[in-house]
Amino acid sequence: MQSHIDDYLAHLRDVRGASAHTLRGYGADLAQFQAWLEANKLGRLGPDKITYLHLRRYLAHLGERYEKTSMARKLSTLKALWKWLEREGRAQSNPAAAVLTPKLPKHLPEVLDSREIELLLEAPNPRTPFGKRDRALLEWLYSSGARVSETGALDLEHIDWKKGEARIVRGKGQKDRLVLLGAPALSALKSYVEDWRSELLKRASLSSGEQRAVWLNSRGERLSGHAVYILIRDYAQEVGIQKTVSPHTLRHSFATHLLEGGADLRVVQELLGHRSLAATQIYTRVSTAHLKAVYALAHPRDLEE
Repeated sequence: MQSHIDDYLAHLRDVRGASAHTLRGYGADLAQFQAWLEANKLGRLGPDKITYLHLRRYLAHLGERYEKTSMARKLSTLKALWKWLEREGRAQSNPAAAVLTPKLPKHLPEVLDSREIELLLEAPNPRTPFGKRDRALLEWLYSSGARVSETGALDLEHIDWKKGEARIVRGKGQKDRLVLLGAPALSALKSYVEDWRSELLKRASLSSGEQRAVWLNSRGERLSGHAVYILIRDYAQEVGIQKTVSPHTLRHSFATHLLEGGADLRVVQELLGHRSLAATQIYTRVSTAHLKAVYALAHPRDLEE
């Protein structure tokens, strides 16, 4: 089975253009599955010899050690592997397809309200070099709804300053998409790029290859996702936001606020880059406060005398 796993990971890397993060995740899940096969004297079985019952046993094994969310992800990895094996003619059937995914608790994403968004955006000091960069970064995340990985990969050539748009490059075999930049985000981004980014770039070695990157750290290198997470967390704490705030919180807030403002669900799907509309529908569960406000304005029996 190990050789099939190695070939699948190579396919993800070379054909699908999967990111290093994705490859690490898939590789770890499949290595764990292979280790379980070996421990149960099943390591020499080929794809057609591994059955639904084997996978049920593996899922039960995972259930003793992991939460349902982790179990569901690991099962999803196996389902994707067998889909590829079938497509390549290496397996006649997909035993993983018959294994039910564990039911997951439904957690609504953490969302900042408009007041909290303003507090967070105003947190960086624009009179300092890094404050200017961080203000532009926060404005970018909230205006574009981009993922932190997409943000880190942003290059100057991807921005259309006249149209107020940016192109998110998704990698080999995946469709690029456009995100929109509102006037405040575009202004903050221009200010950072024109006034401070060139100074940061001087700190980079000539061989660093960072000349095109938009977001740079103190060494003139491409800003990492972890660094973005840390600075957003710290700014949120600094202004007294009690929620757990991450780059994805701004993406959640972006989507929720668009829908609350009347945006079409499919437009939000396109802006977020979701392949499935179902992934976007979680944002339709708008806050109770927003529902009450709409009701108060719209229902004729709710008018005050």
